[in-house]
Amino acid sequence: MKYSGVISHFCVLIISLAAAVVALTDSAAAAPPACTGLATNPLYELANNPAIKSVTSTIKTTAAPASIHYCNVTLVYGTNANQNITIAVGLPLSAADGGSGGIQGAWNGRTEGLGGGGCSGNLSVDAAVNAGYVGSGTDGGHTGGDCNPGVNADHTYNLEFIQDFFRVGLKQEILWSKRIATSYYGRTPSYNYWNGCSTGGRQGYLLAQELGDQLDGVLASAPAMYWTRFQTAQMWGELAMFDKAGEVPQGPISPAKLVAVQKAAVAACDANDGVVDGIIDDARTCHFNAKANVCGQPGAPAAPNCLSADEAEAVNKIWHGPHNKYGDRIWFGLDRGSDFSILDGPTPFSLGVTQFAWDLTDPSYSPPSTKWNTVTLEGPGMSYPEVAQAGSRNIADVTDTFGPLDGFRARGGKMITFVGGNDQFIYPRGVLNYYRQMAERYQKHDDRTGFEGVQSFYRLFRAPGVGHCGAPVFSLGTTGPWPQGGADFAALVNWVEKGIAPGQVLGTSSAPAMTRPLCPYPQTAQYKGTGDIHAAANWTCGGNLETREAVCPNVVVKYKDEVDGPLDYAANGVDPGFCKGGRMARDDDHDHHDHDDGRSHHDD
Repeated sequence: MKYSGVISHFCVLIISLAAAVVALTDSAAAAPPACTGLATNPLYELANNPAIKSVTSTIKTTAAPASIHYCNVTLVYGTNANQNITIAVGLPLSAADGGSGGIQGAWNGRTEGLGGGGCSGNLSVDAAVNAGYVGSGTDGGHTGGDCNPGVNADHTYNLEFIQDFFRVGLKQEILWSKRIATSYYGRTPSYNYWNGCSTGGRQGYLLAQELGDQLDGVLASAPAMYWTRFQTAQMWGELAMFDKAGEVPQGPISPAKLVAVQKAAVAACDANDGVVDGIIDDARTCHFNAKANVCGQPGAPAAPNCLSADEAEAVNKIWHGPHNKYGDRIWFGLDRGSDFSILDGPTPFSLGVTQFAWDLTDPSYSPPSTKWNTVTLEGPGMSYPEVAQAGSRNIADVTDTFGPLDGFRARGGKMITFVGGNDQFIYPRGVLNYYRQMAERYQKHDDRTGFEGVQSFYRLFRAPGVGHCGAPVFSLGTTGPWPQGGADFAALVNWVEKGIAPGQVLGTSSAPAMTRPLCPYPQTAQYKGTGDIHAAANWTCGGNLETREAVCPNVVVKYKDEVDGPLDYAANGVDPGFCKGGRMARDDDHDHHDHDDGRSHHDD
């Protein structure tokens, strides 16, 4: 036959390649290489690999005081001239390199990917290595924290930059870390984890959604998961102050006035949970009106820390969050009790300004440009809803991490998220919205709360009174309880490896000194009625925060139709019948009226 010789030769080639793979596996298993061999010996698939532009493998030492020797592999991955993704893998020393105390050398048999922050990656692996894990990180294809290169001068997207940062670098980090660990130790990892907060949290969600068959456990806290929508919303407060309070040299509203109204909100809503402890348990049920701080009002602060009427209106708009001309919610606002200074200070947060450039594919909006202040809340001219809609339609499908978790769940993966109830960077209602959607997707037929199905593999813990990634609420100088000493990651490992689902995780604060259980949503910590309110033993997890008052005003308008779209109950995981009684709570921060199209006006 004409092709028989070719086919026969092809079969021999396949058999030879298969034999080579077996030989490679046997060779690696029989004699794991010393660290330096990883980069130089082609058997380990780094040297002479067409996708690896450069690679080094050397013995390094983690920072003092741990000062642990480990094998550091740093490679640059790229399949085209413009792709240059740096990946760092830190490996506790194998037995061949003198390591001891683990299951192979100093290794505990596990991998731990470590996330970045802002628009930056992370190449530091010390924390994981010090704990015996193979640690990994990536720069996502660029150095520094500048996201401006995402938009080209010709008003097109630099999709190489965007995709490498948002997903390609992460996926390659996980795949190469596992592959290198197998080569170095001669055995595959027993468990594979991710650990990140903020951008690292978003990265954890992306991996669980798109590479779920590669990970056993994901700790993804304060996740920047709806990147386009929340980053655009970071500009809402600046626009509200510029539009309503007027621009002055020191900023639209003085920091002292904002601290005063923040403290007033906490004082007004502190006791809503039955305990006065300086913490608002659920800011969604706090409806303090900034008009109470207007100069001359009973109980208002004295000058100069009281507000003008215009300043009070601006603060109320910041709290209410982005909405369109109908008053329907586009995204979420700063929660009452949260710090204003990061996003609503004298100058806007740079990544928020950059997001306007991404939304509109217009680099003239990029920092340090002040063109952002030409955008209005509702018009005339370019309005905030138009910017938000442009972002949703242009780039959010690439950046916003909102997919399901089917593959991760099918693998048996477990995920935990912690979010500060007063996160001043990434509004916590975003991940609550996602969690509700997943609860709807994975609901069991006998689910009593609506969340038992999703809780079987994914648990969300709120930390009331806590800022971003466990930080203090800066202007108040205090913070609520947050897991300390790696208690959050330990809870994940315990769940993955021992099957013990965390019913609560201990949170600790030093200012004020307290311990308190953090509870899986929709439960919250409830005071038992006696004993020291600052001691965890006197609190228990219970209740259900999914009330009509908390949920119904937080339904957002239809994705990609932010200007004129309807409220999308289904996409928000909310049964409209649950909310049919109308708005369960309202702020008196806006005048209420009917729209020309007959729709009723919705405020927070």
